[in-house]
Amino acid sequence: MISFDHVHLCCTDLDAMVHFWTEALGASFVRFRKFGGAEGAVVTLSGVQVFLKKIPDDAPAPDASACGLNHIGIRVEDPNVMAERLVSSFGGTLINKASDDCSFVAVPQGITLELMRAGVDV
Repeated sequence: MISFDHVHLCCTDLDAMVHFWTEALGASFVRFRKFGGAEGAVVTLSGVQVFLKKIPDDAPAPDASACGLNHIGIRVEDPNVMAERLVSSFGGTLINKASDDCSFVAVPQGITLELMRAGVDV
């Protein structure tokens, strides 16, 4: 089973981003949370989670690649098997195996996928 889980976006102004998603697009605010050590929030739009992560103020000024789409989260039965398949059959590159339940893989066209084990809170 494969299912869409979330889109993860980075921003420099978390409040403005939450406001945009909820007011301009009608997303529902779910909660504030941390991503790594960074402040963040979760909203949902049409049943899809959108993770918003603030780039810390003391971080180097981001270039255009640091804002916008960070990765797309996909739920799979086995992240290790799927990561291997993407690497061996589709030209992907393993970025990070965070755990047996979560791996990040770069796939063609500069897209990063977070592969998460179905049914596990990663």
